[in-house]
Amino acid sequence: MRLGLCLLAAAAASSTATAQGRFPRLPVIVPLRSGEQQPPAPQTVPTAVLQGSLITASGSDTVYFSPRGFSIDSNAARTLTAQARWLLANPFVTIRLEGHGGASDTREYAIAIGHRRASAVRDFLVLQGVAPERIAVMSWGKERPGSIRIGTTTVAAGPRVVTKIQ
Repeated sequence: MRLGLCLLAAAAASSTATAQGRFPRLPVIVPLRSGEQQPPAPQTVPTAVLQGSLITASGSDTVYFSPRGFSIDSNAARTLTAQARWLLANPFVTIRLEGHGGASDTREYAIAIGHRRASAVRDFLVLQGVAPERIAVMSWGKERPGSIRIGTTTVAAGPRVVTKIQ
């Protein structure tokens, strides 16, 4: 009787879906035979592959800030919105937001402003629907200066937040 109700519900869903031009996504359940083992757990994807996928999907893993600011501008918002979409599509991924200060900042100020920047990015991602438990925040201050290559010239990266897959 129960199987008949399931088939009836599946047929109703199928007719509704085909009327709308879509096919329903029904789960496929395959029972195990006696003595058959469970399928192996899915392989973990290397962090470098996930990082590359994030960069490809969002255009960058880095957002930049003004020298004394921690507010998110329109360019950063576009990148972070794309990162949030990627994170929502990959719910098993956790990230670490690394805030950086400027080279001319004092050590204490660079650590504090780096943390404020990373927290602003975290708040933006949480507002986009990413669970806060998946996001860790840290500040490198000015301890890890970055660089950007523009043609043949290398320029200091400065104030930024980098999204790293954990």
